[in-house]
Amino acid sequence: MHCGTFLTRNNSNTEHIHDRALGGHNKSGNKIIICTSCNLSRNKTMQIYLGQPSYWRGFPGNWDRVKKYLLWNAVTADKGHYAGENFPEVHHIFEDILRSRGKNITPPNNWFGRDNSPKMIYHHERRRGFFVRMFDKIFGYEKAVTNQVVSAPNYQNLIQPTEIENQVKNERNIVEVPEIFRIQILNALDKVEGEVNLATFSSFFKLYLASKGFSQTGLKQFAQSFGISKNKTCIQIFQDYFPNEIEWRREGQTTVFIRRKHGVFEEPKSEEE
Repeated sequence: MHCGTFLTRNNSNTEHIHDRALGGHNKSGNKIIICTSCNLSRNKTMQIYLGQPSYWRGFPGNWDRVKKYLLWNAVTADKGHYAGENFPEVHHIFEDILRSRGKNITPPNNWFGRDNSPKMIYHHERRRGFFVRMFDKIFGYEKAVTNQVVSAPNYQNLIQPTEIENQVKNERNIVEVPEIFRIQILNALDKVEGEVNLATFSSFFKLYLASKGFSQTGLKQFAQSFGISKNKTCIQIFQDYFPNEIEWRREGQTTVFIRRKHGVFEEPKSEEE
């Protein structure tokens, strides 16, 4: 339904429309047959857009993204590839992944529908017969306007390489996150006096999130729920998202201390000074 590949037993796979990692059931009504490459690309789209599972740990911070991803999954399965343009954040990630795999985006007029069965979904206009067209012309009937699938985007106008293509190649890319992500981390760190061991802060952060109604997740898991790559270290997260608020230092090979910035690891001046 995405690339127009003629499906065989050797190049196709069953895709869960509502991903099992997001609570979907392993039932025939939640399945569709697509080519293996598109199946892998849809899974990679979920990982880039939502981060790594388990996704329930990111609730409710990741809820808006989860909804958009699930709706994109459903609308492309039932209405075709171009209907995914209704959710551009997800759709453009998927398209860029397909291109990075060397796949053409040439959606067909029909494809296998749900239920893991040979029932086909048709999205092309059936040509009217000769006599129907003749009488329509004589009596002045106009063809009824039907809801059309979203038209194909003009790929020539897309900026290349796109931000998401770079993200596929370079996981260090900084994704945009809502301000609540920064606020929660900074508020938690404000409750700690001076510098604190990073491992200790991560444990404290779980309790802090629980007190605010979030799931008990560590710092990295909290970041992943906002779409930040799991490959980023905590230090890289601080460098990318808190360059002016959080500073850190190493002690030995593995121990890291962090604190709110007050100059270069100097004690803040008293009111008299």
